[in-house]
Amino acid sequence: MKLRKKLNTKKDKIDVLINIGKNDLILIECKTVKESGYNKFSSVSRQLKAYSDLARINDFKVIKSLLIAPDFSDEFINDCELEYDLNLSLITASSLINILDAFKNSKHKTFPYKLLLRDVLIQEDRILKAIG
Repeated sequence: MKLRKKLNTKKDKIDVLINIGKNDLILIECKTVKESGYNKFSSVSRQLKAYSDLARINDFKVIKSLLIAPDFSDEFINDCELEYDLNLSLITASSLINILDAFKNSKHKTFPYKLLLRDVLIQEDRILKAIG
């Protein structure tokens, strides 16, 4: 919470920030159905780049950006696949809930976050299998 407050500005407000150590961060942006702008990749990528820049000027490195939303259009996924600077992955809110439920019932004490670092569109089945 303190780190997020330190990095946030009046204009740029990061939704979730996970410090995984050694000044490495995972940045999470959450969108709802009501937010009409999230369906345009260009607006989301500009927002995430601004957050990444905030981290960098404060001596942090964003190793992964995650975008959580109800769903993603094929066009949005294709645009995301072409973006390499952000190291962005997409995950639907329903997949995230299912992964959380599986994690709660698994033997893991901490979530194996590296499972989230691979795909553009995070495959729920692959993560459920890995933590199961």
